Amino acid sequence: MYILFIGFRKLGEFPSISQAKQFARNSGLSGVFSLIGKDYRDSWYVPA
Repeated sequence: MYILFIGFRKLGEFPSISQAKQFARNSGLSGVFSLIGKDYRDSWYVPA
């Protein structure tokens, strides 16, 4: 399970990395996204 955050706000839990990143792309939100899972961590910035 992977947990997606923007800043410190939890956006949801996803069964795969690709589903979490697709949700982030389609959310319309901007800022620093973080995706955390077992032995996995990624973050990226989406400009406004």
